[in-house]
Amino acid sequence: MEELEGYFIETFVKKEKRERLRHELSHPNKRYAGLDRFCHQAEAFLDQRKIHLQGDDLERQMEFVSFVGKHKGQCLILAADVYPDGQTMELEEALSFATKWTEEVIIIHHGFAIVFGEAMKGGRDKYLLLES
Repeated sequence: MEELEGYFIETFVKKEKRERLRHELSHPNKRYAGLDRFCHQAEAFLDQRKIHLQGDDLERQMEFVSFVGKHKGQCLILAADVYPDGQTMELEEALSFATKWTEEVIIIHHGFAIVFGEAMKGGRDKYLLLES
């Protein structure tokens, strides 16, 4: 398992949900289902204390735009597809991909993570998670 993937699980996921998610993400034939389940039930998986911002309009919230402007660097992408799952890209490129893609996407960087749920009829759950 990728170092940042483990970091994400240990830092942002509730303790009682970590082992199963770790197991699913580390097995290629269970990975897609694990990502899908996680993103459809993000509220149940995420450590609520780590949610800094949320909403289906996350990328338009001024505080989020300001946050992104202050943070640069390579991020790990977890996506429910062969590509770019497991790849790294710059934060702005990762956000551009996530906003255009309709499946779930998790963007991980040391200190923060951004979760985009699958696009649904009622909107799309999105979260900015901060370590501290």
